[in-house]
Amino acid sequence: HPLEDGAVGGTPLRNTRLLLRMRNAWRITRWDPGAGTPTYLLASAFTVTPSLCAQATRVDCVIDSSNSIRGTTNFRHFAHAAESLLACWSFFRRYPAARPRLVLKDLRSIDGVIWAESLVRLMGCEVLGGIRAWQYYLPMATLNAAGCAVRGALRQRSGNGYKGREMKWLMSESDASELQQRLHRNHTAGGVLRVGIANRRGSRNLSNVDAVAAALSSALRSVQASSRGGGDGLQHFMRVDVNVVADLGGWTFLEQATWVSAQMLVVMPHGAGSVNYLFARPCTAILEVYPFGYYLPGEYLNLARAVGALGYTAYPGDTPYNDTDRHSSPAARYQARSVSLAPDPARVAEWAVEAVAASAQCRRHQSQGARAPPREAFA
Repeated sequence: HPLEDGAVGGTPLRNTRLLLRMRNAWRITRWDPGAGTPTYLLASAFTVTPSLCAQATRVDCVIDSSNSIRGTTNFRHFAHAAESLLACWSFFRRYPAARPRLVLKDLRSIDGVIWAESLVRLMGCEVLGGIRAWQYYLPMATLNAAGCAVRGALRQRSGNGYKGREMKWLMSESDASELQQRLHRNHTAGGVLRVGIANRRGSRNLSNVDAVAAALSSALRSVQASSRGGGDGLQHFMRVDVNVVADLGGWTFLEQATWVSAQMLVVMPHGAGSVNYLFARPCTAILEVYPFGYYLPGEYLNLARAVGALGYTAYPGDTPYNDTDRHSSPAARYQARSVSLAPDPARVAEWAVEAVAASAQCRRHQSQGARAPPREAFA
């Protein structure tokens, strides 16, 4: 349910009366894309060229301009690179006996993109790019004689995060679990309720992050000390730890992944760092904060959903999709994304108390035998 009556500043609106109304309109809502909205990629999302050998010894996943973000060739935006890399990771896992290889066409490259390079190392695959990627397209018989490869590629980019076009990152929750296990970061709470706020430098930073952190800490400790017990989920924790990170961008891949994995609650402005939801544990509650006129919960929160986390949105208004439609021009989108954010601390604190209870309920459901859907096989 929405938590209303917050505060927002610096929203770029032309209508002054609307601006005044929006200053008291922060809403926090559990993100529910609706029944039938796909979380995972299907096997049919890939084109597959089978190996001509009796047993494929190599599995190749092709990334090009038709199935990845357009307008750049070197994947400088590591989160957009992750869209393609994670889809290939899921494809590789359907052929566990074959050696994986990324084929980067159209001069695409991840060279110097540290987060993406680290993910590729974690995936354990070879990368074929540049002129070698062009040479790759020899007759299929020659390829198979050399490597007995099965080749796959996404038919198109899987979405953009808007309603009805949610981004699909993986084919199953187990694909994320395998990456997490490779990092050997399987944190348990250990009696500590860890709440992490990952801020940003520059645009979409939380200008009141200290007030938000103080409100979170006060609310959770107050409920913990009360005699409510039972259903609030806090009775299992001896201590509440609220920690603030100024910007995850200055951290290594491993440090970012480890930090996200350690939290039970995460608060983060919308941005590239949100791709680290990949390493959230199941039942982690994640609150993503959006600026007015720029609301794309189906992007990173669908990744959170894919790993079994609980997604929430904080938005300064009542009609986020309509507002986003009205800011659809490149100039308006840039302006919408260039502000600072000041979500109401009291509303965020209320969310945290409810989110802890929801997380506890999620874990109880898991302990009763709920399982992620099985991996879909290719024909």
